[in-house]
Amino acid sequence: MTDKMRVYTKVKQTLKKMMPSTPQNQMVTIAMMVTGIVLGRKAQLSVMSLEVPQPAKPASLEKRFHRFVKNEQVEAAVCYLPFAQLILNHLADKPLVLAIDGSTVGRGCMALVVGVIYRQRAIPLVWIVYKGKKGHTTADRHIAVLQLVQPLLPEGAEVVLLGDGEYDTVAMLIWVTRCTGWHFVVRTSKNILITHNGLQYPLQELCASRGSCTWAEEALFSQQEFGPVLAIAWWGKQYEDPIFLISNCASPQLACDYYRRRFRLETLFSDKKSRGFHIEKSHLSDPDRLARLLLATSLAYIWLLYLGMMVFQDETKRSLIDRTHRCDKSLFRLGLDWLKYVLTHGLEFTVAFHLFGQSVQT
Repeated sequence: MTDKMRVYTKVKQTLKKMMPSTPQNQMVTIAMMVTGIVLGRKAQLSVMSLEVPQPAKPASLEKRFHRFVKNEQVEAAVCYLPFAQLILNHLADKPLVLAIDGSTVGRGCMALVVGVIYRQRAIPLVWIVYKGKKGHTTADRHIAVLQLVQPLLPEGAEVVLLGDGEYDTVAMLIWVTRCTGWHFVVRTSKNILITHNGLQYPLQELCASRGSCTWAEEALFSQQEFGPVLAIAWWGKQYEDPIFLISNCASPQLACDYYRRRFRLETLFSDKKSRGFHIEKSHLSDPDRLARLLLATSLAYIWLLYLGMMVFQDETKRSLIDRTHRCDKSLFRLGLDWLKYVLTHGLEFTVAFHLFGQSVQT
């Protein structure tokens, strides 16, 4: 059996157990796409088709992938639901830290993604794809993607939402306050107005010297006077400029500690793009088709994180593909390199679409 056939067979067998309600032909196509993405390291249908060990010609496989992403009966969110819930259930013994952000995908499209922070990475949970360029989108879209993640959360779980300066819209914050019990920490502009102790002034006036963190409790945010909130001016020594935050956390220290983790969503985007699957170079330009492609890339990503964590916790395995005295590679890179190593040396490997150490019943 060839290496490609070993990978495809295991991916298909694992997905068959975890997607019992998915039509057989759709499940098989997803398995092919995941195999093609991981082995080809490109989320381009033509490249993926070259990596799938099937009698059919690559051109026929590419047409099959096109039919899949065009199929309006395939709901990416529904197909991905069991995988997202498994991950959230496993992480819910601690606060679930969610991050929201957008990234370019395909031709002329943006993916608005909510991911859960895991180690130094973020795992995608839900996404919305729309026509547009990098930049601010509407609060309605922010709320729509958060509404998708809301029913996935385990009952009683503590949730913290993180967002950069695009997600300081009062409309979204009102929705979070009224419709969830989440904490939030969002970045905002230095020029935004706050009202505190009867005075209204730009948030930048709250800022002190470099290396300081100053804040105003029970402040009202913006001219719409949303709140009360915790308004924070945080100028860490490692930052050239201060960061301004709005939060409903119990303390400014806690809010800053949470916000430090927001950048881990950026690592997800770089793994799916320049460091991994190059999804920004996909030739697809239809948002719905790209949303279905993201289903396959997200499953591939989870599998590689599983392998990476397995290697990270096993010093013997890690020494085969990384330094012995320290780990320089990300979990994603460890997963990629480990799969390449075991295939090169004819070793056994695991295919899993959950977190390492998590018990799964199928």
